[in-house]
Amino acid sequence: MNYVSKIILLSITLLFTACSSKNEIKINEQMNSFSLYKNVVILSAPKTVPSPFSIGLGMGGSVSRHVGINVGTVIRPDIQNDEALDLERSIAVHNISLEDMIKEEFSSSMENDNYYKNKYVAFGADYTVRLFIPKYIIDKFMFTSNAYIKVFIDLEIVNKNGDVIYSDSAVNESRYYREDSLLNNKLLLEEALRSSILKSIKELILNMKKS
Repeated sequence: MNYVSKIILLSITLLFTACSSKNEIKINEQMNSFSLYKNVVILSAPKTVPSPFSIGLGMGGSVSRHVGINVGTVIRPDIQNDEALDLERSIAVHNISLEDMIKEEFSSSMENDNYYKNKYVAFGADYTVRLFIPKYIIDKFMFTSNAYIKVFIDLEIVNKNGDVIYSDSAVNESRYYREDSLLNNKLLLEEALRSSILKSIKELILNMKKS
């Protein structure tokens, strides 16, 4: 009887497992069409950020000959976010629309992608891609004047009910430039921003195909 019970239990488990597997539909099997949400959310650079270095503070004393007490804490002070603020200011001074640039590169990449070009539409789709830029930075090498730009991109796909069915993130660096040239030359700045953005969008699209 015990043997029969185990067989029945195993059969039920396999049945539910098979049903569950059939119900797991990948996003590309769900989405017959999708469009890009018209607004790209871009967060402003914070004035300060946590320091990459921490300071350890400690205090100790003896209670008796063999017993000691040590009290310690770690402090991570905030520092000025100068590089990111300089980049944000340079983008504004040169009248560069980061939002338009991201939408243009995303749309162009989708329209030229062999897999998605027939699924990507301007409007009327059941699914919508939302893009967020949580931060963008200019990073430089220590002891040199060379610098590069990194634009962080978050992607979400939502259905008509507003449910997020897929999300991903990507960040890639541009080629290297002299920092002063990058911030003061509009053409170089646009080139660096597009380079970082395009690399990240290509990565996001590739990951979408795998899902």
